[in-house]
Amino acid sequence: MKHLRILGRAALVAALAGGAAACEDGLTELNQNPNQPEVAAAEYLFTNAVEASVGRATGEALNMDLTGLFVQHYAESRFSEQDRYEISDGNSQTHWTGFFAGPLQDLSEVVEKGAAEGRPNVQAMGMIMRAYTFQVVTDLWGDVGYSQALRIREPGAGNEVAYDPQAEIYAGMQQELRDAAAMLTSTGPRMGAADLIYGGDPEKWRRFANSLRLRMAMRLSDAAPGPAAAEFADALADGVFTSNADNAVLWYLANGTNGHPIYEYENIPRIDHAISSTMVDSLLHLNDPRLRFYAKPTSAGTYRGELPGDTRDQPLNSISRIGEWFARADAPSYVMTYAEVLFLQAEAAQRGWITGDPAALYQAAIRAHMTQFNIANDAFNDIAADSINAYLAQPRVQYMGLQSIALQKWIALYGNGPEAFAEWRRLDGPALAPGRDALNEKRIPVRLPYPVSEQSLNGANNTAAVERQGGASLNHRVWWDRD
Repeated sequence: MKHLRILGRAALVAALAGGAAACEDGLTELNQNPNQPEVAAAEYLFTNAVEASVGRATGEALNMDLTGLFVQHYAESRFSEQDRYEISDGNSQTHWTGFFAGPLQDLSEVVEKGAAEGRPNVQAMGMIMRAYTFQVVTDLWGDVGYSQALRIREPGAGNEVAYDPQAEIYAGMQQELRDAAAMLTSTGPRMGAADLIYGGDPEKWRRFANSLRLRMAMRLSDAAPGPAAAEFADALADGVFTSNADNAVLWYLANGTNGHPIYEYENIPRIDHAISSTMVDSLLHLNDPRLRFYAKPTSAGTYRGELPGDTRDQPLNSISRIGEWFARADAPSYVMTYAEVLFLQAEAAQRGWITGDPAALYQAAIRAHMTQFNIANDAFNDIAADSINAYLAQPRVQYMGLQSIALQKWIALYGNGPEAFAEWRRLDGPALAPGRDALNEKRIPVRLPYPVSEQSLNGANNTAAVERQGGASLNHRVWWDRD
């Protein structure tokens, strides 16, 4: 497989600025510093926004310290407050500001620049990544500022932004993805190296947009099943991922500057995280060959996870830490995969939304995920075909309906905490017991609380949103999360 790798920001900015300077003839430009352009090019904004959005969703703080703990992909080896569901205002504020003041603003500028410059591919790519980022945000908090949120820098805008109901946010995101997919063209100018996911390939982006439509449609399977089924079938007909070559993945570099956020977080003197005992025990029970990718062996050469929410000290060398595949400097961050698309199709077939054999699609999804690790010239050994066949032949892996999908999807989404958290809530599985020393009434959270700053700076809108949702504590479900 050929993968795009993160470029150094300084090198990219210099290249973009140099290219812009080369196109100018006026003498006034002699007084401008080409390495510090006054107006950022769409390419730089897009690169920065993709790295910021994907890095926040699948990196350390949101993935490892919140959502990945809630779904028990990880456990905290020490400093276990979040693992016991003690969520501070700082936890919410960091991510709220990190999304709204960072990638969402940049991506909106990319969309505006693409439209103003007559570059439909640039505009569409900005729209797709903006929809992806907004889905992460609304799935965490429910009703949020959407239609007005990114006008904050307009003259006289102020801090007060109305919150859109989540049903309307989903309708807006789905429409944006439909528009973006239709806008992409093979003949127009492309983003090129500034696109760290697909290198500016419009067909890949079109498939990604339609695959996201599948994800969003299925998220509404309980809240609005009729419209969700129609949207799912339409997106599938428009063309989605058909192999692992279509995966939306951001690869990092072992160059000392652009390492994966988990690597940067875990390679500090203290050891904060381990793989959870829930995940390790599940993989051992299933004889799952992915275990060696997910976890490092202990000093005894065995695999043993950390008990979630356990405040008792354990010898660090007796617990399996996060696997090298996910914690190395040049690790990938998977935004969306072919395996997920197949799981979505299996569920759609089970629900009668599309034709097809749900059991066959389910097995194809597992196979796609296992072969996702088979990277040429990689330091890890491939998962051999006979190992995959043996795994699928086990009675405990045989397809038994939606709960089989829930379990295998939970396994396959390891490393993507926000998406795993959303699907665990929607599918009500697999069954997870609250952490050993859990707070929060011994209940696993089902959302993030709004930051206190919203109550003080945007109080009326925040209050209206909380009342509309029947509350916004850790235990209040978002709109699409039905019993």
